Amino acid sequence: MKFLKSGDEYVEKKMNQFFNESGMLLAFLLLLDVIVRGIILDREPSEYVVSGIGFGLYAGWVFFRYLFSGLEYPDIASKQTYRKKRKEMMAVSITSGFIFLFLTIAFTGIPGHAKEWLDLVMMVFLFVLFYFLINVISLRMSFKKNKDLLDD
Repeated sequence: MKFLKSGDEYVEKKMNQFFNESGMLLAFLLLLDVIVRGIILDREPSEYVVSGIGFGLYAGWVFFRYLFSGLEYPDIASKQTYRKKRKEMMAVSITSGFIFLFLTIAFTGIPGHAKEWLDLVMMVFLFVLFYFLINVISLRMSFKKNKDLLDD
């Protein structure tokens, strides 16, 4: 938004803060609309689907921009620390998978049939896989960014 640029760094920083705050407020209102109309009032999905899509787009955009920015791990600059952190992420992902498994069983009960067990195991596997991939992508982007900064 070129027309909002003043050339003053302080003003631009404050404007970015205001845009951030307004985006968070808008996302909160969209999520609140989905919760009130969808869960509390039990309305037809056609009444709140646009709010759900809007919230999903906002949250997804922020999530993926952060994920691919390389900002999360500023101290990862060597191959050795990268490998060590990746191993830690694998351990954390597996531990989180076990916690997810136990919480799922606690809230839904112990599966009774083989198909229910298979569904549970696949859900936990996919949780661990996506959790690990998200963290590894962020780690990889941080490593590349930090390496590029050190090479300059």
